[in-house]
Amino acid sequence: MKVSVPKDVGNTSKKPILPLVPEPIKSDKKEDLTTVSLDSDPADHNSAQVKFSFKGLIGDHETPREILAWRCNVERALIGLDLTNGTNQHNMAKQFMRGSALSCFESAAAVPLTNHKVSAIVHAETAVNNFPPVGNAAHDTGVFGNLQAVVTTASNRELVDHLSECYGVDVVTNLLNDVVRDLLPNKTLQRVKRHSA
Repeated sequence: MKVSVPKDVGNTSKKPILPLVPEPIKSDKKEDLTTVSLDSDPADHNSAQVKFSFKGLIGDHETPREILAWRCNVERALIGLDLTNGTNQHNMAKQFMRGSALSCFESAAAVPLTNHKVSAIVHAETAVNNFPPVGNAAHDTGVFGNLQAVVTTASNRELVDHLSECYGVDVVTNLLNDVVRDLLPNKTLQRVKRHSA
């Protein structure tokens, strides 16, 4: 019986995409770091504050490990700042990115927020269309006027205004995960998936 050895075995000339041993930490310049003051107890703004610094994400040259660490740091910052509103989380998360990472974040935001805006408009217009017509005994002009105002408001709202809704925090979480997914090389995710199973 003949045993064949894969070409990759023993080949140490290729550097792994996500090595098992952490790469040496490069010291970052102070101007490259983002610093926020976090409350030790996020629910109590009178609690002791801790300064937390981490490197912002540019997206062009970070290693996979740096991208994953950035994602954890952003989550820690959002929790420590007690940002429980999607709009506030969105605005703060943008402060932790530059370059292609910020472009990816903003372009990824357009799709779900447009969907939410369209859904709000459709629901408002459906309510107007289902309302009893003028001349019907059940028609109330005050209520009908309010329904028409809701359609106008839904149509005029900016996309980011939808982040203040109850689903806003989930949208921001998904956007941050999209940035990580888009910046990580595909092979990294495949290897992690293959080895973790």
